[in-house]
Amino acid sequence: MASYPAELTVDVPQGGRDAPNERWAPLVNLYRPRTRGFLVLLSYLLVLYVIYLGWHNRIAQPLTPESGLGYALGIVGGTLMLLLLLYPLRKHLRVMRHLGPIKYWFRTHMLFGIVGPVCILFHSGFQLGSLNSNVALFCMLAVASSGLVGRYFYTKIHHGLYGRKATLDELLRHSALLGESLRAVIGNYPGAAVRIALFEQQCRNHSAGFLASFATLVSLGIRTWSLYLSLWLRAPRSLSAGDRRPVLRHVGARLAIIRKIAEFHFYERLFSLWHHLHFPLFLILIVSGIVHVVAVHMY
Repeated sequence: MASYPAELTVDVPQGGRDAPNERWAPLVNLYRPRTRGFLVLLSYLLVLYVIYLGWHNRIAQPLTPESGLGYALGIVGGTLMLLLLLYPLRKHLRVMRHLGPIKYWFRTHMLFGIVGPVCILFHSGFQLGSLNSNVALFCMLAVASSGLVGRYFYTKIHHGLYGRKATLDELLRHSALLGESLRAVIGNYPGAAVRIALFEQQCRNHSAGFLASFATLVSLGIRTWSLYLSLWLRAPRSLSAGDRRPVLRHVGARLAIIRKIAEFHFYERLFSLWHHLHFPLFLILIVSGIVHVVAVHMY
């Protein structure tokens, strides 16, 4: 995550065309659109493709849950799911607070939360079995799905996936600063300022109610990227190569923070509800997994 100064003022320094760009670069880098989200999407698609291959060949594959590689995958998957407990323990136990940065624990937590369920799916042969194994399997699928949803909510109220939690006051302050920075660098693209101001006004007038808010926020994401691409494609030729990139970065950062402010309270409430649901599901998964392992080896 990009760092930024603790105190930022709206005074744009004089002394050259590049000075404002350098002045506002840390804040712009914090909010500008990134391609990392597409890489994450591609990785998820790859995992889904692997799962599809396993399901498609579930009859022909030689793996069995009782022995060999299939049994080993069950042990590995179950162990990884159990190790997911390390992340909340690292967060809340004082004795573990010095065991490395929390972001690495969170990254490992997410990795185990994907690899573990995939191993268990291959262990099960993508087929239902006894009652205790079915309970453990469906609990695992519920926890894995819940984790992916929670990851999305998390990024909406934090500064990136590994950043600290944002506050509405902070976002409003940064939005004002980005608005000032945009006015300092957008002189050669005046039409953009009008369209961004109109977009901001529309974002402030969103509907109340859960379903209406959800529909509005879905359309908001589409409209944000649509406006950004439109401004990028219509950037005037008078912008040189050296001016074009910083101006478009400022535009992207400004649109991103407008969107983040509009959806902040909605996703903050959803994340709170998700947190109260996810951990109990995980505890049920642990109990059902232990019962499954004991039952398999006793009978």
